[in-house]
Amino acid sequence: MASHGKDVMWVPTKIEMAHEMLSAANVKAGDIVFDLGSGDGVIPIEAAKKFGVSAVGIEYNPDLVELSKRNAKRAGVNDKTSFRRGDIFVEDFSEATVLTLYLGESLNARLMPKILKMQPGTRVVSNTFRMDAWIPDREIKLSTGGQAYLWIVPAQIDGQWELKVPPELNLRRLQIRQKKQFFDGVIELTNREKIYFEDGRIQGEKIQFEYIDRNKRSLLVEASISGERLTGAITDGTSRLDIEGLRLTQRSFK
Repeated sequence: MASHGKDVMWVPTKIEMAHEMLSAANVKAGDIVFDLGSGDGVIPIEAAKKFGVSAVGIEYNPDLVELSKRNAKRAGVNDKTSFRRGDIFVEDFSEATVLTLYLGESLNARLMPKILKMQPGTRVVSNTFRMDAWIPDREIKLSTGGQAYLWIVPAQIDGQWELKVPPELNLRRLQIRQKKQFFDGVIELTNREKIYFEDGRIQGEKIQFEYIDRNKRSLLVEASISGERLTGAITDGTSRLDIEGLRLTQRSFK
């Protein structure tokens, strides 16, 4: 069965796909699932039934909203689910910790800037469709032939960071150039020399990258970002040194 919505034709999500999407997002107690373009409500209902979490569906078609409410009542989860008529480009879904989509590539692309401003660590799963140039953190393939994509919203770490580190590391500043969940950058030493690195990764508020120091050692940096502060450690495989950082300047990341 298919039905017209505001921007896209609604096609029902299969139960198996709903389970795979929610499992891929590692839904757990305390999560709040939002499904954009929720149709008959299958994803919010299964999130409540299978994972015991609260879930919200946003759907433009009022008939489908009422159908979702009836389906939730029949499934015995109307106390954990809510459905509302609304435009997904207007409605606020910022409290979601898990966001599910089955919208199409063009709508995903339009939503992407708003999604990238969500809380770091928010898991986003799209049935069938990618999201512009944002590379998925994981691809999910069902034995039945369906496919979905998972993204984890990265912290915004772009900019220049002042470092507080043990003296023997001789590090002064860190300049980061971010592209979604990836980044590269420059480490400025206390003597103003620079070390360049690539292939940094962000997962939610966690960052990780490697660089080669002046003694040809490979060092691993692992840290957490909280607002304008960075805390973590640098290891060489045998020793660990704690580091801190404070952001001095910030650019809009892409």
